[in-house]
Amino acid sequence: MPLTRRQFLIGAATVGAAGAAAGCTPDWMAGLDETRTPDWMAGLDETPTPSANPSYSTGPIIWTPTPPAALSKMAAAASPVALALVRMTFGPRPGDVERVEQMGLDKYIDEQLHPESIDDSALDKMLESFPSLTMSLEALFENYPQPRPQPRPTPNPTPAPNATPVPQPTEPPRAQRPQGPQQIVAELQEATLLRALYGRRQLYEMMVDFWTNHFNIYIAKDNVKWMKTVDDREVMRKHALGKFKDLLLASAQSPAMLEYLDNRISIKGKPNENYAREVMELHTLGVDGGYTYPDIQNVARAFTGWTVIENRFNPTASAGYIFNARMHDDDEKTVLGVKIPRGGGEKDGQRVIEILANHPSTAKFLATKLVRRFVSDTPPDALVQRVAAAYQKTGGDIREMMSVILRSDEFKKSYGQKVRRPFEFLVSVLRALDVQVNPQDAEILRGAITQLGQPLFQWPTPDGYPDVYGAWINTNGMLNRWNLALNLLQPGPRGVKADTRGPTTQANLKTAADAVDFWISRLIHRPMSDGDRAQLITYLGGSNPSQPPITVGGQPLTEPILRDKLPNLVALVLSSPDYQYR
Repeated sequence: MPLTRRQFLIGAATVGAAGAAAGCTPDWMAGLDETRTPDWMAGLDETPTPSANPSYSTGPIIWTPTPPAALSKMAAAASPVALALVRMTFGPRPGDVERVEQMGLDKYIDEQLHPESIDDSALDKMLESFPSLTMSLEALFENYPQPRPQPRPTPNPTPAPNATPVPQPTEPPRAQRPQGPQQIVAELQEATLLRALYGRRQLYEMMVDFWTNHFNIYIAKDNVKWMKTVDDREVMRKHALGKFKDLLLASAQSPAMLEYLDNRISIKGKPNENYAREVMELHTLGVDGGYTYPDIQNVARAFTGWTVIENRFNPTASAGYIFNARMHDDDEKTVLGVKIPRGGGEKDGQRVIEILANHPSTAKFLATKLVRRFVSDTPPDALVQRVAAAYQKTGGDIREMMSVILRSDEFKKSYGQKVRRPFEFLVSVLRALDVQVNPQDAEILRGAITQLGQPLFQWPTPDGYPDVYGAWINTNGMLNRWNLALNLLQPGPRGVKADTRGPTTQANLKTAADAVDFWISRLIHRPMSDGDRAQLITYLGGSNPSQPPITVGGQPLTEPILRDKLPNLVALVLSSPDYQYR
């Protein structure tokens, strides 16, 4: 019979955790509620009717831990192209590894470092379904006003005893599109998912995601709901592979950032220190970057008057960043030992941007974060130093920093040192299974990413979503990943469905071992451990792993295997520790 979630999680809930003994439930699963299934996953059947085929395995599959030596062995056996694609994209699609191997990895890296040379017109056409993406701030305020509260609907009256029953729809109706600023948020989230899923400029999208997290803005705060779309377009996407100083200045003048960190209300005599603190601690120098509390005070004074004009009730006027000289503290300031003379006006803040962008602590801090994102939770110091040196040599050229990382030996040998965060997991699964999602059904993906624990643009504090293994790999997280994978592979949500039968039959496979190896290769692009592979073969083919699940001609020998067990097999591979690594 198909594997239950509990049987799977007994051995596979945490990457690198010790394998559980058969039939035992480890401590970390205490209190696990198996029956809690989100609405969008309705219909998931954990206990399908067992087949009469006597070869079906009924015992739990136990995933064994993967020691470092085994990780090194797996990395050595994998294609360097596959390893690179798993790291610098949201996951390869079928055929991507072969295509890049043919063109050469260095050429592919060059191509991705210059996204302007890549034709992404098909994606651009798809995104036309989201009109808010291209609107100015004043147009967003005008076209998406906050809706007025609606009165609660009156309960349905009790029908008369002989009334004709009203027929119920066989499928739930499509959820109504959110109105007002919530529609802006929904369109930005869905467009972000579709860009990661279908964009050919994959490294660019990875960098947009990185900088969005680095300059984190909580989209639910006050007027940020209208402003974040402009920040995404004019700050993150415009400067993702440019000069860091330009990105930093654009962020400092972003209405969304000014709103989120309260600088729009920072005035002479009462400077708000929120942005001043975070621009040094989180955006540039780092917590140990050498600044003091007087530096925070003086940076806050330098940015007084950097504010937002909204014109919500006069949309024909301009809206966005503005410098208000009457709010600005124009007296002399000292920041990190550099004197800023009185009378500078708006240039005081611009001078602070230059001081921070050119500081050696900023070079090291950014290099460390980039290496952590693309190489290892424990960034190799030698690589950090080389990336920091590239920053200082090129005046903060992000493209050059990424070139150093992607061509480094540390990058090429770093398998097993990063795991997929929920956003990466969701998109990589959809890409690996070649799932087709149209813009009208992209709302389903918003529900999925929320259930996985990383709703886009909704981390409330300025530090952004964590970028280390321990924050994401836990019992609930793995259970949700298993639910997602299994639901995609069963008759599932409207517009989002993966096909396992077609690729399996088209590959002309003969045995259970062939089918297991085909899906391991297609999904993780490197070998599994011998023990895990053997258990998958036993699960699919029963006690006789040579039993053919399909004939040479491509027609199913046993329909229950293709219908029930093959989707579960693919879900197991996607939920395995091997797939969580990136």
